[in-house]
Amino acid sequence: MKRIIPLLIAVLLFSGCKENELPQPVEIAFPSEEPAAPEGTPPVSACPAEGMPAPEEPKMEYCSVVCNDAVNLRESPSAKAALLAEIPAGTRVRVLGFESRYAKVEVPENGNIGYMIAGYLMPENSVYSAAVVQPTALYTYETMMADIAALQVKHANLLLVETLGASAAGQDIPLLVLGDRDTAAHHVFVQASIHGREHMTSLLAMALSEAWLDGGASSEVCFHVVPMVNPDGVSISQGILRDPSLEGIYKADISSGRTERKYEDYLALWKANYNGVDLNRNFDALWENVDTAPHISSEGYRGDFPESEPETQAISAYTKRYPFAATVSYHCTGSLIYWQFGTNSPADDMALALAKLLGSGAGYSIEPDDGISFGGYKDWASSVMGIPSLTVEIGSRSAPLPEIDFYNIWIRNRNAFEIIENWVKNA
Repeated sequence: MKRIIPLLIAVLLFSGCKENELPQPVEIAFPSEEPAAPEGTPPVSACPAEGMPAPEEPKMEYCSVVCNDAVNLRESPSAKAALLAEIPAGTRVRVLGFESRYAKVEVPENGNIGYMIAGYLMPENSVYSAAVVQPTALYTYETMMADIAALQVKHANLLLVETLGASAAGQDIPLLVLGDRDTAAHHVFVQASIHGREHMTSLLAMALSEAWLDGGASSEVCFHVVPMVNPDGVSISQGILRDPSLEGIYKADISSGRTERKYEDYLALWKANYNGVDLNRNFDALWENVDTAPHISSEGYRGDFPESEPETQAISAYTKRYPFAATVSYHCTGSLIYWQFGTNSPADDMALALAKLLGSGAGYSIEPDDGISFGGYKDWASSVMGIPSLTVEIGSRSAPLPEIDFYNIWIRNRNAFEIIENWVKNA
């Protein structure tokens, strides 16, 4: 398990330890124990040899609180809930379960039980053991491409790698096909990092892909995974891609009052592609209703017309190539799942069923259409293509997420492909 301690500390100091500035969670009933995977969900690992005990599923039980000062322990999973105590950095706690952005924890030294933001927990035991894809605060395009090459060698019979297309700045967008797309009865499309600053989702998509391949994949369900839709935006957010055109976009946002941040802080929060178009506002799903930025920007500009960008064109074209049974889009903030777009449709009803399964396994709340977001990939795949589609927000705080947030994200999402496979086969 790779840990970049100096960088992690710097990120934590920048992000702080209080939850007040984070989105508010939805109040839902909380189970007394960590949510179990839905009935019938197989473990990630392959079956043990006959007579051998099955390996234990990893879990975050005892953890240390990692922060620059202290975290709030609250009565219920909400920033508005009564404050029970402050848990100092370094305190050992026991995780009892997850709900939305929160972990329910017990502090053994005093017996206090309450809720804290899950992204400040570092597990004492190893909860992630893949050989290739490794946790890091900055999962770069170059790291991803090296990991893909390693997985091709490791799983030559199960993994096909293609290029979906090129980004606005000319970087190849890789596509991973897990299983045999010619013989599989069902197909699922998974995409991540359509927003630059949400690069933790690329790490998760790659980790899920490696675990799925290590388990033998599936002969019935083929997963088509685009782990980094927006490599230019990721590289901008990570401080790797710099260009005079970005300074022009920054100055325009300064002049129009859209930002007051320093230049490097502004770029770290970059969501758009290289052209300054928010790719998840660029699809033909009530695109005209997008409350758009007035000009190209680091976020929020919908583009001159639907699918104006090479990245959205490539995803749209590929989605039309296969009879996808479901699409899943990974985003970062909120620890929740969106399943609906506009008026309920048959595709939405099916998406809700899948959302409940994934939400149960991860402890994520299930959210209907908020009525204010348009032009997203999920919205287009559902309303135009009629495909049951989800947006899964994985993180406990605002992007970009620090490495420490990955551990609760992994524990909560590690069985996602198995859950999706079982649902697809029985839908």
